[in-house]
Amino acid sequence: MQNLKVAVTKNGEPFLDGNFEVTDENYSAVKALLPEVDMTRAQAASMLSGYMHAQDVGQVTEDMGKIALIAAVFFLEAGETDIIVPLQENDQ
Repeated sequence: MQNLKVAVTKNGEPFLDGNFEVTDENYSAVKALLPEVDMTRAQAASMLSGYMHAQDVGQVTEDMGKIALIAAVFFLEAGETDIIVPLQENDQ
């Protein structure tokens, strides 16, 4: 099991936090797909913060979970296990 801890800040203050637990099976499957995914660190961070916000205010879909899984594995593959995602002042 791999784990990614994510903290989202807004105006420098904690806004959301969570853990993304990835099973070894899912990790291996998504890792194999990463070379085909054109994603930047900023995009992956945005996907995770968007998922966390959606989860905070309502229901998330299975597809949203899959996208968050890809973003989580992206960070884990980069050796990151604890990230901070700062929202910009104009982000809602």
